Amino acid sequence: MKKIFVMLAACAIAFAATAQTQDDEAGLRYWRQTHQMRDASRMHLNGQFKQAPAGKGAAKSTTGMPAGNWWFPGEWEEVQAIVVTPYYRYQPDSAGFSNMIAEPMVPGVAGYYASYYAQQASAYGPYKALIDTLSTFGQVAFYLMDAIQLGGAQAWVRVEDFADTAAVLSHLATKGLRHGNIRFFEAPGNSFWYRDCGPICFYYGEGDTVGMLDFEYYPGRALDDSLPVYIERQFGLPNFTTMIEWEGGNCLVDGTGMVLSSDAIYNNNRDTYGQLTWDGVNPGTINYSTKPSLNNAQVKDSLRALIGPRATYVLPAFRYDGGTGHVDLYADMLDENLFVFSKMPEAYSNWYDYGVGQRNMDSLCSYMSYFGVNYRRSYIPFPSTDNGGNFTSQSQYDNNFTRTYSNHTFVNDVIIQPCFSAVGTDGMPTAAWDRANIEEVKKAYPGYTVYCVDVREFDGSGGAIHCITKQIPAEHPIRILHQAIHGNTGNTYTSGVPVMAKVSNADGIDTVVLSYRVDNGEWHELPMLPDALGQYAALIPTGAITVVDFVKIDYFISATSHAGKTITKPMTAHQGGYFTFYLGENPQMAIQPVEPEESFGQFYPNPANEVAHMQMDLGEGASYTVAIVDASGRTVHTSGLQANGSILYTVNTSLLPSGIYSVVFQNGSERIVRRLIVK
Repeated sequence: MKKIFVMLAACAIAFAATAQTQDDEAGLRYWRQTHQMRDASRMHLNGQFKQAPAGKGAAKSTTGMPAGNWWFPGEWEEVQAIVVTPYYRYQPDSAGFSNMIAEPMVPGVAGYYASYYAQQASAYGPYKALIDTLSTFGQVAFYLMDAIQLGGAQAWVRVEDFADTAAVLSHLATKGLRHGNIRFFEAPGNSFWYRDCGPICFYYGEGDTVGMLDFEYYPGRALDDSLPVYIERQFGLPNFTTMIEWEGGNCLVDGTGMVLSSDAIYNNNRDTYGQLTWDGVNPGTINYSTKPSLNNAQVKDSLRALIGPRATYVLPAFRYDGGTGHVDLYADMLDENLFVFSKMPEAYSNWYDYGVGQRNMDSLCSYMSYFGVNYRRSYIPFPSTDNGGNFTSQSQYDNNFTRTYSNHTFVNDVIIQPCFSAVGTDGMPTAAWDRANIEEVKKAYPGYTVYCVDVREFDGSGGAIHCITKQIPAEHPIRILHQAIHGNTGNTYTSGVPVMAKVSNADGIDTVVLSYRVDNGEWHELPMLPDALGQYAALIPTGAITVVDFVKIDYFISATSHAGKTITKPMTAHQGGYFTFYLGENPQMAIQPVEPEESFGQFYPNPANEVAHMQMDLGEGASYTVAIVDASGRTVHTSGLQANGSILYTVNTSLLPSGIYSVVFQNGSERIVRRLIVK
C-alpha cells in the first residue's frame, strides 16, 4: 500500500479536574514535563518507533521561498492575529481502555498509556478530546484570548472539532472575558507550544503579502508540525516549507534582516530523524522518515538565506532552562535598536547560565544594527521563588521553576506578561516582590498596557506565554525604521535636531509627521519630507529652546499611507511611549556609577582561537594595568588601558599558546579578574 506522509502526530496532555487526588496531580505534572516539554519528543529516545529505512517513508517537501524580496518583521510591529489553542485532555475512545491515557499520534489514532508514568504505549486506538475548562492550567488559554482581543488583534483559536467553538465562547462569556473577535480553525494537535511549532511569518512581493515559513518541528509531534498547513487550508495564508528543523522560541529577528538563535538548532539538525509516516491504515506502520544530517555551517547558511541576509548569529544555549536552549527565555527586542534582557542577580554568579547570559548579552551589543551602530540594551528583573527569595541552586531552578519575565507576547500596544502570583482586581500580581518586578517591566516597555497572567502552573516546563502564542503580522504594513535619539546629547545639536526615518508601504506613503514637545509642554508637529533614497527627515528647531542645564525632548513619528492607514513609531505613542532625549546634560540620565565587577563583561568566544572580546563600561573614565597570567602564575603580557564609556576590549589570542589564562585588570586596590581559555 502506498505510504503517505502525515504532518500529524504525538504528545498529548491530561489535565487535573477538581476532584483529583494529590497522586493524580503529581502524575499530571510529570506528564506535562516529560511528554509536553518544548525541547523534544521522547518517542524515538525511548525506542518506541524505529527510523524508516533509507529511501522509505516520505520526507517533508521543500517549496523554498517566493521569488523577489521578503522580510521578517519584529514582534513589536503591528499584528492582525495571534494563534492560540485551548488545552485538551485526551482519552481513549475504545471499550476496555477507560483507565488509560491517550496520546494522539496520527489523525484519529492515539497511543494508550497505562499510567501517567508509563514510557511505552500499551495499545493503539481512537481517542476523544475534551477542552479543559476546570484546571488552573487550563484557564491560562482563556486569559490569553481575552488579552489578544484587548490588543486589537483577532484570536485565531485552534479547536479539535468545530463543535468545540461553543464551549470556548461560552466559557469566555461566563468568566466575563472578551469573545467578540475570535476566529476558529479546526486542526488536530499534540500540545500547545504554538510558538515553537507555528509558522514564522514574513512579508514578500511588491504588495507585502503575508506568508508563512514552515520549519520542521520535533520528530514525533507531527500533528503540531501540521499547524501551518491547516492555517493555509482554512485561512488561505500562503505556506512555504523547509526541511530545517527549528522552533519559533529559538528565533529572534530585528525586522531588518538580522536573525538570532542559539546553538540548540545545531543539535536539532544533526540527526537523521524526520517526521512520522504511516500507511494511513495500520498504526503498526508508524515510523520516522529520514532526513539529511546537516553540519553547523549548513544550518547557519540556511538561516542566513531564509531569514538573516544582513546578519545571522548563533550563540551558546543556556544549559539549565528546562532543556530548551531557546533565546526567548532571556531576551527580546523593544525595536530595531534595543535588546531587553532578563538579568540574573549577582547571587547566581556561580551558575553556569549566568556566565552564558552575560557573554551572550555582551556579544549581542557588540554587533551592528541596521544603522551601523552597536545595539543598545536594557534589563528587566529575574523572578524569585514564591516567597520572594532566591533559588537555592541552578538545578532547583531548572527542575522546578524555569521562570522568566522575558517570555511575554506583544499584541500591538499590549504585552501579555507572565507573573508568578495571583492577579488582583487591578490587573497586577498580588505578591509584593512580583508586583515590584512588573513595575520594572513596565518601565522597560514604556507606554504598553501590561496584561498579567499567573503562569506558576508552567513552572518547570521551560516556557510560558511567548511559547504558547504566535503572531500573524498585519496586512499592508507601514514600515518605519528609525535610529532613536536617546540619553544626554550635550550641546551636539546647536543648529537643530535632525530626526530621520525610512518609511515605506505597498500602497504608498501620503504623509509623515514628527511630533515633539519640550519639558512636557504642548505638542508641535513638523512635516517629514522624503529624499531620493526614501528616507524622511525633519529638524527640531533648537534656536527657540532655552537650555539652562538641560531640557527633556519627547518625540514620535506618525505615517499615513495613501490608503488611509496610520501607524506611529513607537506604536505606544498614544499611551505615553515616546522616544526621549535631553538637550544639555540631565544628571539623572548620566551613566550611573556601578561596581567595577558589574561594568566588566565576560570574554567571548571562550575558548578562543584568533581573538577574544569583552564588552566593558568604564563610565566617565578609568585607567587600568592589564596582565595576562598563565596557569603557572607567570605573567606573559602586560599593557595599559585608559578609556571612558562603553568599549570593546580585544585580546589577540593567536599570539598565546593553548591553555588557561587569567586576565587581571588592576587600578589601585581595585582588581578584576576574567578567565580566558585559548585553544
